[in-house]
Amino acid sequence: MAAENHDFSLDLILHDEVQKLLDNFASVMRIHVMFYGPQGQVLRQGRSEGNCRFCQLMQNRFFSLERCLRLDSEKQALSRKTGRCQSYLCHAHLWEAIMPVISEGKLLGYVMFGQFRSTDSLPGDLAEKTRSRAELAGLKKAFRELPYLSAEGMENLTGLMELLVDYIVRRELVTTGGDRLYRSIVRCIEDNLTSPLKISTVARKVGRSVSTISHFLQKHSGTSFKKLLIEKRLARAERLLKEHSELSIGEVAEQVGIQDRYYFSRLYRKYRGMTPGGFRRLQ
Repeated sequence: MAAENHDFSLDLILHDEVQKLLDNFASVMRIHVMFYGPQGQVLRQGRSEGNCRFCQLMQNRFFSLERCLRLDSEKQALSRKTGRCQSYLCHAHLWEAIMPVISEGKLLGYVMFGQFRSTDSLPGDLAEKTRSRAELAGLKKAFRELPYLSAEGMENLTGLMELLVDYIVRRELVTTGGDRLYRSIVRCIEDNLTSPLKISTVARKVGRSVSTISHFLQKHSGTSFKKLLIEKRLARAERLLKEHSELSIGEVAEQVGIQDRYYFSRLYRKYRGMTPGGFRRLQ
């Protein structure tokens, strides 16, 4: 069933078991597995060494990372609309799939996995674009290193992902932040994003000890105060990047409490897999 309402704000709590599930799935299948929030932001990533060598070669030679991310965003929107898993071939002729995580009609996020090759040999249109025998040989080698799945195998893997998402929802491993203390912490952070913020300050404002706040966040959301603060800074930055094109990257960084624009860019790339400028160009 498709989500009934997509235009609302959620404070998501992702439990530790979600990370373990993604890590195990990624390791066994040798693939990327990502958990995105309802707005398309990366919240968790399965154990991975980064973009595969074939994709790196393709992005450096034939098309940009932004083009890949734009396709991902389009498929997220389609899965959200239909409420079903969407499998598709990317620009590099690799299979990927994305599935919405929906609970009681509410969209909590997406699970995305890939990439697989479905042929033994490099597709001809890609081979024709290479400029030398050496480049062609390198591209073929990187292509063969990718995990192979037949159409039937992809269908079976999609079935496994559906079971994984069903397990996550049934076990309430991804929930909305309905807890009063959690909302108080989040509100305090969001009200003070423009200034240096310490956990001791938040603890004082909500009337709890530092150890209580730290243990509460770890137990109920599987995260630390530092990571929660970073996530809220980046989420605010994304709204500014999207809605205020007149602001420079440095000005956006300052408005979320980060004075060094270069540190902000490194932080954004680490948690989002792209630069702030790259995000802005996709909007």
